[in-house]
Amino acid sequence: MKIITHKQVKSAIQHLAALLKQDGASQTLTVHELLNAAQLHPAQFPASLPALEILGLLGLGDEVVQPEPLG
Repeated sequence: MKIITHKQVKSAIQHLAALLKQDGASQTLTVHELLNAAQLHPAQFPASLPALEILGLLGLGDEVVQPEPLG
């Protein structure tokens, strides 16, 4: 079993925020909420869906993600 550090979680969430920005997402939600939305409409989350699935599997579903602002 590998332990995920707080720094690694923060880095993963930042990377996910950049992917969500690329997908055009703008709403701040938890990983779990975003994953539910992405599974219902996968075409709207082409870049971030794989990352959302991985973070969900790692048990990080309660982490809040704020997509990076556009511009």
